[in-house]
Amino acid sequence: MTFESSTARRGASSSLRGGFRRAALVGSGLALATLLVRLPARGAEPKERPIAVVDLHVDLPYRHNYRDGSFAESSGQFPARKLARAGVVGVVLPLFVPKSHAPEGPRFSDFETSYKGVLAEIRKTPPYLPPGCVETPGRVRTFLAFEGAGAFAEDPKRLDEWVGRGVRSLGLVHTKANALASSSGDAKPMPFGLTRAGKALVERAHRLRVPIDVSHASDRAVEDVIELSRRSGVPTIATHSNARALADHPRNLTDEQIRAIASTGGVIGVNFHSRFLASGRRATLADVVAHVLHLVKVAGVQHVAIGSDFEGDINPPAELADVGGFPRLASALERAGLSRDDVRRIFSRNALRILCGEK
Repeated sequence: MTFESSTARRGASSSLRGGFRRAALVGSGLALATLLVRLPARGAEPKERPIAVVDLHVDLPYRHNYRDGSFAESSGQFPARKLARAGVVGVVLPLFVPKSHAPEGPRFSDFETSYKGVLAEIRKTPPYLPPGCVETPGRVRTFLAFEGAGAFAEDPKRLDEWVGRGVRSLGLVHTKANALASSSGDAKPMPFGLTRAGKALVERAHRLRVPIDVSHASDRAVEDVIELSRRSGVPTIATHSNARALADHPRNLTDEQIRAIASTGGVIGVNFHSRFLASGRRATLADVVAHVLHLVKVAGVQHVAIGSDFEGDINPPAELADVGGFPRLASALERAGLSRDDVRRIFSRNALRILCGEK
């Protein structure tokens, strides 16, 4: 979910072929220019079957519950009719309540309303499946998550019920600090990362084998979560975040954080919002490729995934204006030097390892 505020938010694999070295020079204008020249024209789609995609963050619940959009049509970024051709086989749907609806933070009644709306849309919108890891050919698996979980501060045991309903990841905070953690969007850095309640909830989540999503967490909160993750053995994830080395935004991750997340066995989902991909301009497909390559170089290909943030009020590259751009991205990554197997890992296998324990 992307909301801009007055404060800027926080912000290799041995199988890479020779072309990777050239593309991996992502810090130079030459590398991006090379990528731009080599990328296929917009509209040029691979004719073979698309690579399977599991998107770690799509804000369809927000779009439906607070923007009058259906799962069938969405805003146009993630319409159901385009999913099969794009290769989408799974999607994480965050239960999110905007500040405009709950100024003091979401309550459990808000989550219940969001949950019921999501289930109703899933039931009436082919090809979605109910939340869970059961795979059915030709259908799209769904997984639930929280984005801003302050309501759990007083009773972390209530998380057990939600895990039973299909919640597979937990984002503690959104754009402002809450009773659990400080945020990358706070106007001034807070003197804490996780609060006592935040640590208790993380420990509860880890007992349930639920990973914490640090996408909106402050640097100090990220550090605290990773420390608890190392103790428990449960991965830390960032479902929709990019590399701060390429786009200096507090919403993005430093290389140190990227390596730390990888050390826990976690994954980082590349976000398609221009502000987190490039500075002062609309991003291009080449920028997305550059972030993927940087994450592969720093973390390893087994720790990189896709977390588009579609339907979250984002401004994506024109070449990735909607879900139909996934095959275009896959082709661009192969042209940049990644193997087909590595693209498969990034597009779905790494995410399914976290969500369902699949190898």
